[in-house]
Amino acid sequence: MLKQLFFRSSIKRFLIVAVLSLTTVYVALVYVFNQRQAVHEIEELFDAQLAHSSYVLLNLLSDSVSTIDQTSKHLPVIYHGLEHSAVQSKNALFYQKKVAYQIYNRDRKLLVKSASAPDGALVNEDKSGLAFSQEGYSRNVINGESWRVFSLYDEDWDFWLHVAESESIREELAKNMAQQTLWPSLALMPLILLLLTIIIRLGLTPLKNLTQAIYQRDSKNLSAISLDTEPAEIKPVLQAINGLFHRLHDAIEREQRLTADAAHELRTPLAVLMIHAQNALKATDDQQRNTSLLALEESTSRISRLLEQLLTLSKINPETIPLVPISVLPICENVIAQLAPKIFEKEQEIELLRPDDNIAGVNIQGSEFLLEVLLSNLIDNASCYSPKGGRICVGIESSDDYVEVSVEDSGVGVAQQQYELLTQRFFRILDDTQSEQHPQGVGLGLSLVQAIAGFHHGQIRFYPSKLGGLGVKISLPVLIRK
Repeated sequence: MLKQLFFRSSIKRFLIVAVLSLTTVYVALVYVFNQRQAVHEIEELFDAQLAHSSYVLLNLLSDSVSTIDQTSKHLPVIYHGLEHSAVQSKNALFYQKKVAYQIYNRDRKLLVKSASAPDGALVNEDKSGLAFSQEGYSRNVINGESWRVFSLYDEDWDFWLHVAESESIREELAKNMAQQTLWPSLALMPLILLLLTIIIRLGLTPLKNLTQAIYQRDSKNLSAISLDTEPAEIKPVLQAINGLFHRLHDAIEREQRLTADAAHELRTPLAVLMIHAQNALKATDDQQRNTSLLALEESTSRISRLLEQLLTLSKINPETIPLVPISVLPICENVIAQLAPKIFEKEQEIELLRPDDNIAGVNIQGSEFLLEVLLSNLIDNASCYSPKGGRICVGIESSDDYVEVSVEDSGVGVAQQQYELLTQRFFRILDDTQSEQHPQGVGLGLSLVQAIAGFHHGQIRFYPSKLGGLGVKISLPVLIRK
């Protein structure tokens, strides 16, 4: 939801806010890390200084402690430290109040203390009474203030020295050190924001150029867009847009071709259809009427076949027809079984040749529907252009790279110099005999076959048939060989 909210307004704003937020978090983390690191370093430094000060005081006060009357009622002796003077700064006085010491005898009687020392003992006695018998560092909270204490024992004069330092000094120093690194970063934030805005604006320039190129383009211009600079992030978008333009161009071209072909080819059949219908209406006897109706039926079948082939041509599109692994052999068997009654009715023969027994295990990437249309057109053409008693031979074989399907007929064939014209739309080679045999042909069959073969990345080849007519061979790339 948050991402949608940011991206809905502006990518640039999202990037600025995101990067600035990350920068702020980074500065905050650096501040926390520096403060902790400073506390650690100050702890070590001040502990070492505290121990050093303790040994110095021990040497300085040993002789003085030896002269103290420990039975006196005026104990403890209070040392006020340095007197206030003009050369003494306020900071020195402040820190002086944060450093204290106490001296106890073996009976835990307070003998000497500094004026800055708290009223309570710097080192508390625990339940076992070991507090005064351990040298080294300890911590104690007195009147809500935490103290770091270093304890020493003087064996010669038998007394304990406790030197303490308020931990507020360390915390304040660590805070000041961390702030010294924080303030420059905060001061640079406006400059960082300005530079960040400029950098992001420059980075989004190719996207802006792409937007302008699309906005300024004419609706009829579906050519590929090219930019002067194409960053790696823009290339996928540009490729997707150009791919969309290419698909739209193909779709529009198919629709225009379908419209033009239909308008061109339907004009004459519809006129003929109208003439036969009028003849049937004007017929004066049943024979004339039946003749006109039969001609009307044939014209209707021709128009229906034309529309079916035109619609099939317009549907050959990878986006609308999925390609799946299929075997070609069952398709050939099914198509032959469907067309066999019509072929036998013409007193023709059809045969399926399968020299390779393992052909059933060879698959291609294709569409079963389109391959059935392809084979149906080849066999139908072969039947229509073969004489009564003719023969049609369907062959299927495979090589390492291709499955080859061939259809040969025993018709009159086609001159080799005209092979290149066979796949042109509405091209037909007819003489009087062929016209009678193939009254419904519209010259789209082999054009449709070529389109389907190209859709499957295959090839089409024409050659003289051994049966005397035309041979057509379709080569389709092998996908799997089981």
